[in-house]
Amino acid sequence: MRAPVRLSELRTRTEAREFLRRAFDEQLLASITTRTDPNVETPGDANARNAFRVLLHPEDQRTFFCSIVRDSRYWPRIKTLIGNPPYSFLLPEDMDLLRAGGICRNRSNLASTTSSVSKSCDFGQTGHFHDAHGRTYRVVANPSSKEQLPWRGLVADSHLVLDVRLKTHSRKSRLEILRGQVASAMAGLAFPRPGDELRLQLADALHDVSSDRNYTSHSPVRIKVVKAVQKSSMSPIARLLVNVLSV
Repeated sequence: MRAPVRLSELRTRTEAREFLRRAFDEQLLASITTRTDPNVETPGDANARNAFRVLLHPEDQRTFFCSIVRDSRYWPRIKTLIGNPPYSFLLPEDMDLLRAGGICRNRSNLASTTSSVSKSCDFGQTGHFHDAHGRTYRVVANPSSKEQLPWRGLVADSHLVLDVRLKTHSRKSRLEILRGQVASAMAGLAFPRPGDELRLQLADALHDVSSDRNYTSHSPVRIKVVKAVQKSSMSPIARLLVNVLSV
């Protein structure tokens, strides 16, 4: 059977782990073959890094990370394949797995010490979903689906944990939106609030047109926000607890 080559073709956590292992091993071999300097990107690293961020739940990211750092050949490739620390998917007891400063200068913590909420880069290139107001969503936990990928296996009348990231605007752009008083544009400047009902559209890069008939441009996922907590003051990211209304 042909191995999946696109993220949209993957369906299960097992497939995702196998896909990532192949991708990471290929990038490691390429860096060795070309004698790429430590922490310097080689062609293909960005795609592997995006796949890591999009395909795996945080707990699976931690498991995968711990597995590859057992191989010291990967240590010079962590920055380009995973990103810069601190990592939101690691736990406090993981601090000594590697030296954070060896991955990125002036970084002292491998794991986040303040919050497990996603960093902006954790959303990857597209996140999992977006709404009509330009906000991007990442599925952090889906108790209804144990084996499928984060954006798959959503079930109506179930709860879901999402992280949401606001679209970046310049100060000038924000002022223009506020002056214009256009409700749809102004909504994109704020986080969803408890009680809000939203329609989320699957990211185009994850939409398997040939087989995934549950997610089309005409059938967004409908959710209702139960709880919303901003990551920190001035942060463009918040954690949401939502109820899935329909898929």
